[in-house]
Amino acid sequence: MKVTSFGEVLWDDFPSGKVLGGAPLNVVVRLRALGADTSIISCRGNDEDGEELLRQILSKHVNADLVQICPDQATSLVKVSLDKSGSASYEIVYPCSWDRIRVQPEALQRVAESDAFIFGSLATRDEVSRNTLAQLLEQAKFKIFDVNLRKPHYDTDRLLATMKKVDMVKLNDDELYELAEVYGSPYHSIEQNIAYIAKLTGVETLVVTLGSHGAALYRDGQLYRHSGFRVKVADTVGSGDSFLAGLTYKLLNNADPQEAITFACALGALVASRHGATPEISLQEIETFMNPA
Repeated sequence: MKVTSFGEVLWDDFPSGKVLGGAPLNVVVRLRALGADTSIISCRGNDEDGEELLRQILSKHVNADLVQICPDQATSLVKVSLDKSGSASYEIVYPCSWDRIRVQPEALQRVAESDAFIFGSLATRDEVSRNTLAQLLEQAKFKIFDVNLRKPHYDTDRLLATMKKVDMVKLNDDELYELAEVYGSPYHSIEQNIAYIAKLTGVETLVVTLGSHGAALYRDGQLYRHSGFRVKVADTVGSGDSFLAGLTYKLLNNADPQEAITFACALGALVASRHGATPEISLQEIETFMNPA
């Protein structure tokens, strides 16, 4: 299984210190741990933070050959604040190095060879990276759009246009309701709004995470649900990214959609029970968590 992601690589700056992050990176770090051949297309600054960031990506065994160096923008540093329940809020600087990802022939080839291409909405905020993304999407077989609504770093018209170009969209419930309202949905329930967005965009697979209440997966006209796994939350950083990695892993392996969403919910819950975006979790641990003796 070969998966490539595109977008932000950064340092999440917690009160306790800096941790490697960025949703597109978190997803492929988890997929690598599940056994996939993974690569990240991004850009770092020509600075000490960038050097250390590259070292850490390589330590996760993710291919970093397509991480470019930007001479005039710093490596991204995101201030993370956690509330009492462990939910995170982010202070994201603009512009930074990953706003300057340029087109490379090697990146176009890697995407064309990949079973899935994953990217998020943050990487569409600047024209340089946005134009690069548009060219990469033309090469991709299976396009996965991870919507991350971080004000003020998105445009709802652009989001809609992007959703119409992809095969799979991931949202959380707050994002679903926000976009459904903007796009004129008259509905109130999760299920109705999922169907509304799916019809509006023409996307075949739409997944909505529901925090501690699990997730809903719309695939080829059918809706699958999982009510979630109860854990003591350490922090929610990276939980949704690992959820998406788990779901992608199962769907690319042609798993039944219900099996896929159950596995993804278990993996997301396990990550939420640990500190940091990409704690080490084995396949055996996930299986035991889902099916305790």
